[in-house]
Amino acid sequence: MTKHTSLIYIFDIASSVGNDSRSAQEGPSSVSIKQRMQEDSFTLFQVILAATSIILAASALDISFSVGQDVFSSPSNMTPVDGIRCDSMEFTKFHIHAHLDIFVDGKPFTVPSQIGIDPQGRCLYWLHTHDDSGVIHIESPIERGFNIGNFIDIWDQTFNNTKLFDNNSLNDTNSALSTYVNGVEVPTGTDFRNISIGAHDEIALIIGPIQDNKIPSRYQFQQGL
Repeated sequence: MTKHTSLIYIFDIASSVGNDSRSAQEGPSSVSIKQRMQEDSFTLFQVILAATSIILAASALDISFSVGQDVFSSPSNMTPVDGIRCDSMEFTKFHIHAHLDIFVDGKPFTVPSQIGIDPQGRCLYWLHTHDDSGVIHIESPIERGFNIGNFIDIWDQTFNNTKLFDNNSLNDTNSALSTYVNGVEVPTGTDFRNISIGAHDEIALIIGPIQDNKIPSRYQFQQGL
C-alpha cells in the first residue's frame, strides 16, 4: 500500500464513521447517541493510528532500500574488480585474514599498505591491506571464494605463472616463480592466480632461488585477527 492509497483509505474510513454517527443521531435515546459517538471517535482514532503506522513503515522500507543500493555502493569511478566492489564500509558476513610474503632473489619484497583502499577515503575493496605487514584483510558482505589473483588484480599488478609485476624473465630457470601455501609448494602445473585464500593462510610468492629455511610456513597474527 503506497502512502497515497493509505491516505485515501483513511478518508474513506473516516467518512464511513461520520455517516454512522449521523445515523445514530436519529435514534430515540440521547444517551445511546452520545455513547455511539464516543465509540465512533475512538474507532476513527484507531484507524488513523494504524494508517499512520503503515505510512511510516513504508517510508522506512524506502529509506532502507535506498541505503542498501546507494550509500554502501562503489563511487562511480571505482570499478569493481573480479566482481569485488569498493564499498564505503567494512563487512563482517565473511571476515578472514591471511598473510602474503613475496621474495625476489631471496630478499623480502614489501607488500604495501592501503592496497584496495581509495586514497580519498571513500571506499575500500573487500580485499585490502591496512599496513605493510603483508596481512590481507577480507571483509565481504557475501560468502564466496577469493584467490591470490583477486588480491593482485585489486593491487593493479600483473600476475600469472610467467610474470609477476614487471618481471618478464620468469621462464628463466634462475628467475622462476614458485609459490607456497603454509610451507607446502604448489605444483608447477597449477594456475597460481587461482590459489585460494583461506583463514590464516601463509602464502609465499618466490621469484628466483631461495634457501629452504627462509620459506615461511606460518605467520603470527595479532590477537583478534
